[in-house]
Order: sequence, then structure tokens, then C-alpha cells
Amino acid sequence: MKKSILTASLIAIFCFSCKKEIKNTEPGTETETTLENTDGVVDDAEPEIDMGDIMNVVGGLLNPSTTQDSTSKSLFTPSGALNIAYLKSEEGKPLRKTFAEIAGVSEEEVDLSLNIMPDDNIVSVKHAEEIENDLNNPEVEAYIKSGKASNNFLDLINESKEKAIVRTASFKKRAQKAKEQFYKDNPSWFALDETTEDTFIDSRKEMVYLPLGNLSFADSVVYFQPGRPTGRTPEKGLGPAQGNANAFTDCAVLGIEGVMTLFFKDNAILDVNGPDIYVFEIGEIEPTNLELSKNGQEWINVGKIDGGTAFVDIKEYVKPGETFNYVRFTDLNTQSGQPGADIDAVAAIGGALRMNLDSAVLFETGKHVLKAEGILAINALAEQMKNLQKGTITVEGHTDDVGSDTTNKTLSQKRAASVAAELKKAINKPAFKWKEMGYGETNPIVPNDTDENRAKNRRVEILVTPF
Repeated sequence: MKKSILTASLIAIFCFSCKKEIKNTEPGTETETTLENTDGVVDDAEPEIDMGDIMNVVGGLLNPSTTQDSTSKSLFTPSGALNIAYLKSEEGKPLRKTFAEIAGVSEEEVDLSLNIMPDDNIVSVKHAEEIENDLNNPEVEAYIKSGKASNNFLDLINESKEKAIVRTASFKKRAQKAKEQFYKDNPSWFALDETTEDTFIDSRKEMVYLPLGNLSFADSVVYFQPGRPTGRTPEKGLGPAQGNANAFTDCAVLGIEGVMTLFFKDNAILDVNGPDIYVFEIGEIEPTNLELSKNGQEWINVGKIDGGTAFVDIKEYVKPGETFNYVRFTDLNTQSGQPGADIDAVAAIGGALRMNLDSAVLFETGKHVLKAEGILAINALAEQMKNLQKGTITVEGHTDDVGSDTTNKTLSQKRAASVAAELKKAINKPAFKWKEMGYGETNPIVPNDTDENRAKNRRVEILVTPF
């Protein structure tokens, strides 16, 4: 019954006041005459129907809701577009047969077409490039060359390619403007590794260029105090931004007066010209207080984030070259449809590349002379940094709280010097500037309350900045 209603609806929609092509019925002739029948009656003519029109119209029939939901579990999204993301999933597999019937292709052709059909949510430039690479899927190309492909399948593939190219080109053009603006503000900056740089889009279609790409995002939740009434899922605020994420399922929800502290492992927040932090918040930007910390204990209050933008400039609050590993968000007491900030991701825009070496691998207890395995670890680190051409490398030594402050300070300084000397030899690029810092026990990354935590705090960190 549902199928017949759907078919009847499609026929009624596409036969009403549309142009038809009526082919000459004389055998052997290919002459065609185009007529417009104002009565909507055509003598057994086959209408030329755009596949995109079919998808959009049927989507509106099946899913009339106007609510935007990136996790829609139906054949069409609420906006009427084909729900590619769901069709590609295992959960959406049963709907592929329905799609095959609507599109007039086989189920095998549906599976093949999904190899090149991108969903509507392009997240970043690298994602756009992946979509473009998928357009030349060898399995799809082989099937087309085999001669088995139906005409509807060929139309579907060609239209999908055309739309994907237009969409990715438009995305990359806008992303390039964001990148150019960053380098206009920071002319001496450069991507530490050009293979990692990327530009992301948020739910408001704002483009955010990140020289460190995926490494720019917060890595772990240190503390979470859920606010009223339903603060939840702080881990959903970690890792790369998801673009048009769903506030109910894809985000960290602070709740009213909720508190969340995030830790940056692979990079550190640093002041650059222009904004330094971007908060990928979904929906209305809730008034939220932001703080920064080097060690998770001493905090600098940056102030309230609101006013419709999630760009944060920390210049007024920090010293030049100062780096921070922690951010703390406290939701302010405001009411909205979804109470409390809904955070998809948090990124350091300029950011310093940050790497960590375990002191147990590098040194014997209480010593600063490198072990053989420590030298191997440093050489492996140098290999990871081989694409870096210039900048400043800061080597920081850190200890736990066992021993006196003076002893730990001296030991951490000597360990930093040992690692810096070996790393400098392994990298062997004179364009780099070098700094060595010994912090002793003053900057723990976790409380010194267990043997396991003390082991984490005994470390040597390497920070790389492109200036």
C-alpha cells in the first residue's frame, strides 16, 4: 500500500504542468518534438525527470519535519535530501532496497553508488578532498565499463559527481579565504607540517583554519560537573569538529552552571595575531566563562564567551610565547531551549605542537644521562618531526614531588639539556631556535597522589612553534 501511494504521488507531482518530450511514433525515426500540454495529458510519453528532483520531493513527502538533525534515521533528511550517511551505515541497510525502487536501479547499483555519494555534511578541507578522491572509485568505474550499468545508474552517478564537485569546490574556496586571513594576520607563521593543516566548518558555516589540523583539538576530559537539568557526555566535546553535529547526541552538554575542564595533549594554546581558540558550539552560543591554565592548578580568567561568536582572543590575558594545556568552561546561569552550552569541539587555532617523552624511558632514577633506549626514543621523535623546516623548539623538563624543590628544579633542567642536545643532533637543521627549561615539580599534568600519577609527571615535553 505504501509503495502504491508513493508511486501515485510521484506520478501526480511530475505529470502536473511539466514539459514532456513526445517521441515520433513512426518506426525507424529518431525525430523528437517537444510539446507542452497545458492539460497535463500526454500521449504515452515518458517524462524526463531529474533524479535530484525525485529525491527532494519524495524526501519532503516522507519527512516533512523542518528540524535539522544530522542523525536522522530515515531515507531522507528533514530538508528533503537523500540521507547518504544513514544509507551507508549498517543500520540503514534495509532502506537501500527502498532507494533502489525509487531510483529505478538494482540493489547492487545502490551499493556501488554509495561509494561515491557524499553526505551533505562536509566537515573540513581534507574531508572534501576525500570526497573528490572517492568520485573515481575503481569498483564503480569497472562496473560502468562492463556494460552492465543501467541508464538510471549512469544518470545517478553523473549527477552525484557533478553535485559533489560543485559542493567541494565551493567549500574549499571559502576555506581558502579563512586560511589567507590567518596568514595575513600572521605573515611569519607557517604550517608545521603541511600534511596536517586543515580548515573546519562549524554549525554556523564559519570557517576555521587550523595549521595543526586534527592535532589542534582538545584530547581528554580532566573534570566534569554536570549542570542543571541534564549536563552530560563531556567526552563528546573532544577530538575533531563534526560540522553539523546534533546537540542531543554529538556534543558535550554542560547544563546550567555546569563545569568542564579539557586537556590538550598534542598541542598547547598559544597567543597568535587574531583569535587563538575556537569553541565549536551547536545552536545558540550560551554565555560561558573561559579560563586557561598551564598546570591545571593556577588559572587565568579570560572571561565570558557570548555575543554570537565562538572565536576567543587571549592576547590581553597572557604573556608573549606563553603556552597553556588546559581550558575550563563554566556555563553561566541562562535559560534556553537546550539549557547549557552544547560543545562539539574546542581547538587551539595557532597552537604549539606538543610532544611528550617518558622520563623512565630516557633516564635512570634521579639521573640526567640518557639511556640507550632514551636515545632511540629521541631519534624516533626526530623522525616524526622531519617535515618541520624551521621554528623554535622548547624542551621542558618536569619531575614529580619527591625530593626538594631545588633538587627537582636542577634535575629537570639538566634532563632538558640532555634531551635538547640529542634532539638537535638528530634533527640537524640550523634554521631552528632552541630553548631549554626546567620546571621541577611545579607543572604536574595530574595530581602527585599515586605512584602512577607521579610517573606521568616525570616527563620531558617538546614544544614546537613556527617563529
